Amino acid sequence: MKTHYPLTRRDLITGGITLAASGSLLTHADAAPTKDFSFVHLTDTHIQPELGATEGVRKAFAAIRSLKEKPTFALVGGDIVMDAAMVDRKRTDAVYDLWQSTADELGVPLYYSVGNHDVYAIGGSAPVAKDNPEWGKGMWQKRTGAKNRYDTFDFGGYRFVTLDSVQIAEGGKWWGEFDAEQLMWLDNLLRKTGNTMPLVFLTHIPVMTLFGQYTGGTTQALGEGMIVKNGREFVEMIAPYNAQAVLQGHTHVVEVCEYLGTRYITGGAVCGDWWKGKRLGVHPEGFNVFSVKGGKLAHRYVPYGWDAAKYAAKKQDG
Repeated sequence: MKTHYPLTRRDLITGGITLAASGSLLTHADAAPTKDFSFVHLTDTHIQPELGATEGVRKAFAAIRSLKEKPTFALVGGDIVMDAAMVDRKRTDAVYDLWQSTADELGVPLYYSVGNHDVYAIGGSAPVAKDNPEWGKGMWQKRTGAKNRYDTFDFGGYRFVTLDSVQIAEGGKWWGEFDAEQLMWLDNLLRKTGNTMPLVFLTHIPVMTLFGQYTGGTTQALGEGMIVKNGREFVEMIAPYNAQAVLQGHTHVVEVCEYLGTRYITGGAVCGDWWKGKRLGVHPEGFNVFSVKGGKLAHRYVPYGWDAAKYAAKKQDG
C-alpha cells in the first residue's frame, strides 16, 4: 500500500518543481521557503461501486498525474469512502478496497485528515463495540496507514499539519470539533515552530465558511455537523503564527474566505454533489492545485471533466 508514507531524505533534497503560479496568491512578509514545489488538495471522493464513483475517482487521479505542475504529494481532506460509519463490515471492506486500489494509482505520498464518512461502525444496523480497535477511526488508520489522528510534516520550508475535526460517539453521533488533547498538541507544535515558518493546515469539517449564508440565508447559523464548533479557539491559536492556509472539505463547495491573513480554502469535492452532478448546481467535480514559488503560495481549482448526467445516460443505454 503506497497511500501514506513520509517523504524520504532524497525527496527533501530533490523534491519540488519550479513553475509559474496562477490563481490567488497567499503571501506573508516573513515567509522564506527553501524550495519551489507543488502539491494537490483533494477531498470528498466518496468512492463506492455505484454512480460511476470509481471511474470518476480514476479520471480525477489521471488529471492529477497529467498536471504540468507535477505534485510532490497530496493532502486528502476526508470522506474518501461512502460510507463506513453506518454500514456493515462487508460494505466497509468493499469501499475501502476501492479506495486503496485507486489511491495507489496516484503515485505520490498521501497525507490524510479523517472525514465523518470514513469512521467505522459507530451506528447503523451493524455497529461494533467501542473497545474494538477498528471502531471509529481505527479502521481509517489501518486502511490509510495514518499513524495518528493528527500529524505534521515539513517540506520545502513549509510545515503541514493534518487535523482531526470529526468527533464521534456510539449511536452514530458525530460532530465537528478539535478535542482538547489535539489542541494541546497543536499549541506545543506551534510554539516549537515559531512565527516565521509558513504553515498549511488540513481539516475535513470547515473552521470558517460562508456556506450557511448562501444556502440558508444571510442570518443562517451552522450547526456542529457543518462547522468546527470550537473553530474560534483554533483561529485565535494560529493567529500569532505564519498560518498561510487552512484547507477544508465536507461542504463540497469551492470557497475562499480570509481572516487575519489566513485563507480558509474549501476545496470543492472530487464527487461534486455525491456523484449526481455539480454541487448546488454550480460547483463542478474537481480538486485544488497549489504551487509554491519564491515564498508565495498560489492555488487554483481544477475541474477534471466528470459529467454525471452523461455517465448515467451511458449506463442506461448500455
